[in-house]
Amino acid sequence: MKKIFFVLFIFLFFLSSFFRVSAASAKEFSLQTYSRNFFNRYSSHFDVHGLVFSVPSYEVENFEKPQTAREWVSLASYYKYRANTPLDFFDTGFRVHHAIVASITEIKNRPAYTLSFHDSEAFFLILRMINSIPDVISEAEKEDILRLLESSIEVGIRAGDTENRSIIAASHWQYLTDFLFYQNKITPEKKVYLDSLILEKIKKGVKESITEDGWYFEIEKTAFSVHYHTISALMLMWYADLTGHAEYLSLAEKMYFNAKKLSFRNGMTESRIGKRPIGLGAQYYLAQALLGKYFGDEDYKVYLFFSSGNRFFSDPKHPDRLEFHSTIEGSEPQFHDDYAFSDVAEIGMTIFAEEEMFSYQYYFKNSNVQSTDSDFTIFNDGRKIVVNNRIFYLGSFGNWTVQK
Repeated sequence: MKKIFFVLFIFLFFLSSFFRVSAASAKEFSLQTYSRNFFNRYSSHFDVHGLVFSVPSYEVENFEKPQTAREWVSLASYYKYRANTPLDFFDTGFRVHHAIVASITEIKNRPAYTLSFHDSEAFFLILRMINSIPDVISEAEKEDILRLLESSIEVGIRAGDTENRSIIAASHWQYLTDFLFYQNKITPEKKVYLDSLILEKIKKGVKESITEDGWYFEIEKTAFSVHYHTISALMLMWYADLTGHAEYLSLAEKMYFNAKKLSFRNGMTESRIGKRPIGLGAQYYLAQALLGKYFGDEDYKVYLFFSSGNRFFSDPKHPDRLEFHSTIEGSEPQFHDDYAFSDVAEIGMTIFAEEEMFSYQYYFKNSNVQSTDSDFTIFNDGRKIVVNNRIFYLGSFGNWTVQK
């Protein structure tokens, strides 16, 4: 009798899980609603621990305060939604304001030739915060920021960023150039000139890092990176959406579907297929989802579902810290702050209208892939992926992988 009840319990448990997934799949939500959960939770981590972050693989071993403009505004941007709440504005709005001032001060206090992709992201997020949070800065401060941007933008575009950073910077500078033009801060002639510089930066980045078959490689095309492959695809899609350059839209689409070939049936992608030191974070899965949504692939919902919930809030010492970590079965997770998630989310919100609806899906509709090109031979049945004779299996609960 006990055995029957046990079997019945297990059956009901999985049945209830199925209906929970089905309910999640049926629910529709905006990108703002989706991102709000991440922003509010991560900002509550800062409430407790201060505006600090740690990314050991990028030489920030211990929790440190922001040093650069990009770090300041990236971290503070997670207060965006709370700062739009009247009862919370006095505290959180002050923090965003302080970060914006600190960012601008940091940029002003170094030579213009140091401008890079970091600063393109900083200016972008500053403008997003200014436009999203009423009264977060004064009109005089806003004018000062726009003057600094106008005086810096050509130097920033010309900066010698490498590979993916060149593509990342170019797309952000394009958005900022358009913004200045629509605010009547630059002339049509100046915009045409800056557009041409940005196009050259895009061409350079693509030539240096993306193969004819649509795969991203860095270090003189010797090292594949899953993370920067998808981030580069997102930036090319954004750039093409802003400018109408169809060839880069086509390339971004090819890169999206290439990355999908490396995903297990639940959307998980193993970073060890490439050279990134540890696992992929929520920003990667959001970027894949935005690409899939833009290119009409219903399976975008799987990437969005994979990054939802607690999966990227798994640091037991800091449960509200948005992080990415090792995904190797049986390994000790090495946690890194995923503070660039806000940049990806804000890019998405410049592309998709507020009324655009998103939803979840648990598995790809078809996980079977057999593909061969000049860079990779891939077999993927949804649970097992073989990439150039390297074999990866989906591990426990769909959160981990095993390599053989």
